[in-house]
Amino acid sequence: MSVYIPLASKYRPQKFADVIGQDIAIRIITHGMQRNRLGAALLFSGTHGVGKTTIARILAKAFRCEEYDRSDPEPCCRCASCSGFANDNQTDVVETDAASNTSVDDVREIIESCQYRPISGRYRIFIIDEVHMLSKSAFNALLKTLEEPPSHVKFLLATTETHKIPETILSRVLRFDLKKVDLGLVTQYLSSICNREHVSASAEALSLIAGAGDGSIRDSLSILDQAINMSGGSELTVQNVRDMLGVSDDTDIIDLMRLIFNGNLKDSIAQYRSIIKSNISPHMVVRRLIDCVYVLTCFKTNVEPQENAISENALPKLHELCSAVSLPALSGVWQMLLKSVDELKLCDNPEVVLEMILVRISYASGLPDLHEIIGAALKPAEKPAAPVSDNATSSDSLFEDARKMFPSATAC
Repeated sequence: MSVYIPLASKYRPQKFADVIGQDIAIRIITHGMQRNRLGAALLFSGTHGVGKTTIARILAKAFRCEEYDRSDPEPCCRCASCSGFANDNQTDVVETDAASNTSVDDVREIIESCQYRPISGRYRIFIIDEVHMLSKSAFNALLKTLEEPPSHVKFLLATTETHKIPETILSRVLRFDLKKVDLGLVTQYLSSICNREHVSASAEALSLIAGAGDGSIRDSLSILDQAINMSGGSELTVQNVRDMLGVSDDTDIIDLMRLIFNGNLKDSIAQYRSIIKSNISPHMVVRRLIDCVYVLTCFKTNVEPQENAISENALPKLHELCSAVSLPALSGVWQMLLKSVDELKLCDNPEVVLEMILVRISYASGLPDLHEIIGAALKPAEKPAAPVSDNATSSDSLFEDARKMFPSATAC
């Protein structure tokens, strides 16, 4: 029986042209190789699943490609060296995980092996993943080698937490900060994978998967793997994806949002309990509420919202709600929802926590905003006119008497 290869491994990019969503980094690398201006140490940083280790491996393959042509830095994927990468059989490429090799002794082994020239090819390459996990003494031991490495050595480092790397190391590497991949690009990529796997999938279903992947190609492919299994390998429907991810229809969330802004506490709690009965997690409810507030704010400020924030069929209901809410109220709800993300992590019963948060938001949404309070405070109070008696002297006559008494003042 053949061994199944997950989609994230099966479709891992083998060339620079296959990398999704990191055009700037790829352009710098390829132009640097064409001009022979890449340093001996390169650092790839970014969140998980955006291509750090993948780009490092492609770069290592290009450095050692037997048919390397400076005018076209893409690895050929045909020569013995490139085949060795595919078979994981490269003696001159050392890939290590700093999370499990953190000590100074592990780094000393790397430094000692730098003295030896490669058995074949131009370079001996060291790929260090999660490099921020190295100890302080290990970084100090690596510092001199990074500053003055042998001409036949290349260091390719990858990390998810750049702030944990000493400044002395960062100043000696060429740094690439990889961004999360745009959701539109992820959706297109998932569609191409489904075509190659002969799986029918709707655009909305793939958009949901891309949103759940949150800009990570690896996470999106893993979710797609699960969705294909759930659908039986035939047709990937929106409902199947929603059931798997625990994501409710956006219209339910918009109804909840309307009740919150109306200050209808009882019906808000009833709507929320109805949503979580469908196996929707409180964390997902907060996330969808945040998306709704974001799109509403874009509508109020005449700004085009980012793609895939809210499904197309829910946008008309949001437009209806837009006229009934104010920008200050949206700003206040946004702040409370962001704070609720941390509060949900502090309790073992997030369903109850979010219910209390909705009580707070529903109450606060009915309060006047700051502009109304300041306006009311600064508005002069209207005093009732005092009745004038027949015996009272009119103000005009008093002013006339004062002018006669102080002619110089009246002249001024």
